[in-house]
Amino acid sequence: MPLGSIDDHYGPPSPELSQLLRLRDSGDENLNDALSDLGYRLLAADDAPTLLHPDSYLSPAERADPSIAANIVAIDEVCAQISFFAEDDQSNLFGYWHGPERTALTAAPIVKFDSEGQFSLLQGRGLIEALIGDRVFDDDEAFAEHAQTFQALDFPVAVRSWHDLADPDAASDPAQCHEAGYERALPGFESPR
Repeated sequence: MPLGSIDDHYGPPSPELSQLLRLRDSGDENLNDALSDLGYRLLAADDAPTLLHPDSYLSPAERADPSIAANIVAIDEVCAQISFFAEDDQSNLFGYWHGPERTALTAAPIVKFDSEGQFSLLQGRGLIEALIGDRVFDDDEAFAEHAQTFQALDFPVAVRSWHDLADPDAASDPAQCHEAGYERALPGFESPR
């Protein structure tokens, strides 16, 4: 799973992602401020987000529970199909869903992996729109304000309302892949009766 960097298996990045990474790598304070105002930060390749390291928050007894162990396996399988690039102030992760079909970065929808272990596809044409929409929901005034801030940084935000965000176009659903992975893994952790 790529973390904060481009994996050549998924092709070149979109112009938006290229610009985000260029500004991140140059330490651009305007971008950092715009993201921080929304409660986000861009990940670097050497980051270690808590959600991706269950050993850091689960006890050995919890990890030994068959349902938790199967869930960890399923989460790892799904995360291996995501390129993560952002984290919010609640430790939720955001990235590009490649899925089992290995969708290229330029066409991949945005996925959220939340602190409850759930995966969801987000609305929006790219990472910026998806992050704004996820944070402000139906507050049109806040949406327009954040969209204008990113527009000033040369990121095209085509809409000014959460209601106008494009629905994700994905060949597979990460939540369904997670559930299927859990069902496959669980029998291997259950003890015979």
